[in-house]
Amino acid sequence: MNKYGYKVCYKKQGKEKLKIYLITNAYDLAEWHIRWYKKHTPTDKQNNCLLKNVLWFIVPITTYAEYKHLWRDVPF
Repeated sequence: MNKYGYKVCYKKQGKEKLKIYLITNAYDLAEWHIRWYKKHTPTDKQNNCLLKNVLWFIVPITTYAEYKHLWRDVPF
């Protein structure tokens, strides 16, 4: 059980860097989002183009400092 939450990240094929797409508190919700994104192609949040041929990952947030930093940057 992770008390800080999870990051839903994607990696474009041929690239090495993971990009954060979503932050959530529950692992089940992160899995649901990945299933949804595989069926319905989402758009990139910066340039609004479709994210095709990407690999999705669930990465746990491991430290309190990372947790505070990530939730500060979430634009709701």
